Amino acid sequence: MSEIKMIASDLDSTFFNDQKHYHKTHFADVLDKITLQGGYFVVATGRDVDSVDPFFKSFAGRYDLVADNGAVVRTADGEILQMVGLDVVDVTDIMAVVNEMPFKPLHGAVFTGAETAFMLQSQARLNLLHKARMKKVHDNLQFIDFVDQIHEPILKVTVTYETEKTQEFIDLARVRLGSRAHVTTSGYGSVDIVAPNINKANGLQVLASHYGLKLNENLVAFGDGLNDAEMLNAAAYPFAMINGDESLKALYPAAVDDNNHDGVLKTVDTLL
Repeated sequence: MSEIKMIASDLDSTFFNDQKHYHKTHFADVLDKITLQGGYFVVATGRDVDSVDPFFKSFAGRYDLVADNGAVVRTADGEILQMVGLDVVDVTDIMAVVNEMPFKPLHGAVFTGAETAFMLQSQARLNLLHKARMKKVHDNLQFIDFVDQIHEPILKVTVTYETEKTQEFIDLARVRLGSRAHVTTSGYGSVDIVAPNINKANGLQVLASHYGLKLNENLVAFGDGLNDAEMLNAAAYPFAMINGDESLKALYPAAVDDNNHDGVLKTVDTLL
């Protein structure tokens, strides 16, 4: 058996339960175990950095981070190893695809910048409740009239549709953007668009190279959605959540329990 040196987990519907909580005492024990054997715990998520760190305040400096589906890679001690953004022209094309669809998104697209989050004024009016929630999540949320008013790297574009309409948007976006962007989904109607060749596996490879590790020898990975597919495929020990996407469960061993019953942490206990 290859030596386990890196554990990577998605957050929503994987590490987090349905109430966005996790068992902190159990997690502390897992961190102690992996650290003792010279390893690392990685949060690998489609969330942006600012929406991850508040959940792990008591564990600051003890976890590495792959955020925005791989666009941002940060070590436990705060070093940024990767930050890759989309071109403004490509983001403009993304919004053209949104406007071409015969149905509207559930709420306005969010552009995650290196320092600031942005929404178009016109899109923000689609769902005022979502607009208010985004203002709480992003302290520095700015409302703009045009995409070209953004003057910092655009790490991710997130747009959400009714679940049954998501694939139609993804298919059109992939055709229009081609190799200029990577279009993926975590499920539940949410579509994330990041720079080409950027995904969680790419971000984890950056970390693995930094630490002198190999994903196909040293990585344990947990995921539930299609934006976890590349990460699971790259891992030596991939686990699909019991509550996850059927296509992942058909390919990978199941975690020992679901996200509401500490499935990730219980599975790690059996490995360490």
